[in-house]
Amino acid sequence: MPAQMEPWNSLEMAKLVVGVLTPLSVVGLGWYVSRSLKRFELLQWTNQKLIEKRLAVYAEVGPIINQLFCFYMWVGRWKEISPPDVLRLKRELDERMYVYEHLFDKDVYYAFREFMGTLFDTFQGAGVDAKIKSLVKGPDGDRTNHTTYTWQTDWESKFAEPSEAASLHEVEVRHAALVSALSRSFGVRHDS
Repeated sequence: MPAQMEPWNSLEMAKLVVGVLTPLSVVGLGWYVSRSLKRFELLQWTNQKLIEKRLAVYAEVGPIINQLFCFYMWVGRWKEISPPDVLRLKRELDERMYVYEHLFDKDVYYAFREFMGTLFDTFQGAGVDAKIKSLVKGPDGDRTNHTTYTWQTDWESKFAEPSEAASLHEVEVRHAALVSALSRSFGVRHDS
């Protein structure tokens, strides 16, 4: 007669379960950690590429923003920037910023729209350029005489009414808000 097998007691059963589950747990945990690390690496790579693209866009729009700022503030190279140049710069800046709108946070576009709204009176009608919200002649200069280009009398129609001209303070505040929002989008933090 064959030897009778002893029934398994609970201790032996527990040893068997632990012996099987331990390697499976280690494999499962290793897979989870590996997957999490790959996701983290992908996120880091994506963020790095996004910041690189934002910096490339800024390399394009930064000089345009600065030229508009100089024109309105009567500083720097304002004497070289004619009213048609200002309208051309506006179109270039609008095009670049709206093409890349999806790359930036909403605060960048809020600051951009506020800046442009300070500088230009838009939506003048179909085929009509925005109006430049600055003075032709003011305490800081005379665009008809103090420039490196020859003033055209029809350029006065490119300006909004003098009462609608943006103040230097408002231009400075909106410019600072835009540049600050752009720099935050690159990860630059300004301590105040």
